[in-house]
Amino acid sequence: MSIRNELLEQILAATGGGLEQYGWNDNIQQFSNARGNGTTEPQWRDVGNGHFAYNFTTGEELFINFHVLHDYKRNTDAYPHLHFIVDQTMNAGEQITWRFGYVISKGHQQSQSLTVPETSFDMTYTATGTEIAGEHIILECSDLQAFDLIEPDTIVTSRVELVSENVSGLIYGIMCDLHYETDRHSTLNKAPDFYN
Repeated sequence: MSIRNELLEQILAATGGGLEQYGWNDNIQQFSNARGNGTTEPQWRDVGNGHFAYNFTTGEELFINFHVLHDYKRNTDAYPHLHFIVDQTMNAGEQITWRFGYVISKGHQQSQSLTVPETSFDMTYTATGTEIAGEHIILECSDLQAFDLIEPDTIVTSRVELVSENVSGLIYGIMCDLHYETDRHSTLNKAPDFYN
């Protein structure tokens, strides 16, 4: 480690910005900033109170991109999760299935491509019958579906699709996030090797 990096590490540790900052964070992408492909995108509609969100029907999708931040804890998995509402009460057993597709690539010209085929998985929410109309629902992937974010400046291009549903109300997507672990506020370097 260089003298510069040793000094920076000492300063970060003394000011609470060192490697001891463990916990979870969210990498957030609002659906209001997302785009469709022009043919299978959801409708931007009033949810019933003058506030707007994307109303998804089966087969509709949006595309969003994530940029991995410098607080990312190496060798840990990210957990994609969706925030959505249904504008009517749900009956026990009703289901909503979303698909999350992604391509991941390191930055800084490290011979990784964003044009390779995507990896995808489905997440299903099953109603308990206690949901109220418009309740904020969060659906997160499983441990087996979570994936490594590799390193800072990695890009994750993503597709979120409503695959199936059997609810009586309208489904509105709000946002998609990546839960990820942190162990720092920043990295020592702005390009690879980020840490030494």
